[in-house]
Amino acid sequence: MKNEMNGKVIKAIVPMELESAVISKHEQVSMLDTPAYYVKQQQGFDYVDEGYMRHLLNQHYPVWKWEIIKYEFIGDKAISVHGRLTIIDKGIERHFDSIDAHRIASNQKGYVDIGNDLKSANSDCFKVAVNRLCNIADDVYRKRIEDISLDTKQIKSIEGKLKKIEDDSTRKKIHSGIENMTINATNYDATIRKIETLIGE
Repeated sequence: MKNEMNGKVIKAIVPMELESAVISKHEQVSMLDTPAYYVKQQQGFDYVDEGYMRHLLNQHYPVWKWEIIKYEFIGDKAISVHGRLTIIDKGIERHFDSIDAHRIASNQKGYVDIGNDLKSANSDCFKVAVNRLCNIADDVYRKRIEDISLDTKQIKSIEGKLKKIEDDSTRKKIHSGIENMTINATNYDATIRKIETLIGE
């Protein structure tokens, strides 16, 4: 099983069935749809409410710990936070280090509320770690990987129509597209239409 640590991937020695269980758990969590109520927008970007992410973390990975490794001021403009999320994942300790920054609010009189800026930086850093390590809110943060491979029926349908194409290079190009997944479930219908146009159906 791969473990994230300071940007490096480490291969841990675990039984195959345990590794499979961890992979399956993360795939299931990744496929959970985030309710629209908990999806917010700021400056054109979607983000998820921290309380909701913490709730799912408690549900799916109930033994966890969040540590602030370091706070750092970036001049008088922002606060950077380096945090570490540690979870027990099917009996295996795993952790992810996250870094995030938050702009310091100020006005003509000076800083507005450094405490709130620190909390916001910490919250943003925490949410990054929860998403990257636990696959929570993958749909909102565009980290979800869905299976887009063609099924057996779709492949047979394409191959049946390919027999009617005389040009060998075109057939090879389409076969290559299936192999490297540039032809997949997301563009299957368009591929069929294109092939039908080529063969005059």
